[in-house]
Amino acid sequence: MSGLVTVTEPSIEPISVIEARDHLRLDDDVDETLVYSLILAARQWGENYTGRSFISRTMQMYLDGFSELDSPLWEGTRTGIHITNYQNYIEIVSTPVSAVSSIKYYNDSDTVATWATSNYYVDMIREPARIVLRDTGTYPTNLRAANGLEINFTAGYGTSKTDVPEAIRVALMQYMTFMYEHRGDVEQNNIMPPKICEQLLSPYKILRFGSNAYSKMLKTGIG
Repeated sequence: MSGLVTVTEPSIEPISVIEARDHLRLDDDVDETLVYSLILAARQWGENYTGRSFISRTMQMYLDGFSELDSPLWEGTRTGIHITNYQNYIEIVSTPVSAVSSIKYYNDSDTVATWATSNYYVDMIREPARIVLRDTGTYPTNLRAANGLEINFTAGYGTSKTDVPEAIRVALMQYMTFMYEHRGDVEQNNIMPPKICEQLLSPYKILRFGSNAYSKMLKTGIG
């Protein structure tokens, strides 16, 4: 498992308040505070649903250690030296990634050191992005028991709302409109979000087994 920390929040939202008010056909300054809150909530929902960062921000990802390779179930006893083999890559949990600024590691004394870039290659073509161990590279050793590895990176499509794919922006607009029109409704009504939200975001969804709390949201009506 990994921990994710947002160091610098995005400077803007994928949808402006003016765009949202026009979409909702509101007069100037009407419900402006509420509209901004719904834009923020829609963006956070969309990012959690897809596993993506829409507007660029700096983040830190923490790992306890490195993932072992799957090995077949052995019966009986083994002879010789037991060797633990690790995967030669680390997946970055938020995408798209535009830069990895540093990778640091901590020992049991909480002493920090920087992992030399000569040990790894950052694959930002694949989604999710990967940190791939080079053939001559080695993983840091003697990591502390928790959060021994710290990956500092930048994730997001860009710093402008126009950098975000239009299908994502339309989905967020639809979800924001849904929340505005059904504000104050109670759970007993079991009102479902628009199906178009799922249809627009599905091509951008990073599939990870059992890791996305929002994967069934549109089917169950949660939210």
